[in-house]
Amino acid sequence: MKLIVFSGLPGTGKSALAEAVGRELGIPVFAKDWLEAVLLRSKLVPAETEKQLGSIGYDLLTVLAERQLILGQSVILDSVASTESIRNTWRELAKKYHADWRVIECICSDVSVHRERLEQRQRGIPGWHELKWSDVEFVRSYYAPWDEERLIIDSIDPVEQNILNILKYCQ
Repeated sequence: MKLIVFSGLPGTGKSALAEAVGRELGIPVFAKDWLEAVLLRSKLVPAETEKQLGSIGYDLLTVLAERQLILGQSVILDSVASTESIRNTWRELAKKYHADWRVIECICSDVSVHRERLEQRQRGIPGWHELKWSDVEFVRSYYAPWDEERLIIDSIDPVEQNILNILKYCQ
């Protein structure tokens, strides 16, 4: 049983890689943006209360992960995971349920490519907005560096190779 976290700045390929790995391993993937979009569409959380929305999104991801682990099933979480507090929560969840803890940090080493990909992406999440480069820069301002073992994946590298590297790491 595994708790696998895909982390990194917006637009670094987290979701695409998480979904590909989830399909390959038969593990459900829960993505924070999809959960938050439901809250916005249902008007349970107004769009202007973004900080509250983020906290609720992390709470929902945590309860979904715990439910999978209670059932003895692996889970993949897809989010920026920018703070030590959410990372600690998920790390402790893995320990509590004796799940292997795996972190994949997605980066894009070429800023111009990163920006271009972000500006062109259309994820099609109902009720969700596409981010702007200024959003990435804002997240970068509070994104805590990881200080533990993890696999760093650079989205400049071929997708197929990145997926193979992730699958090997998650064994």
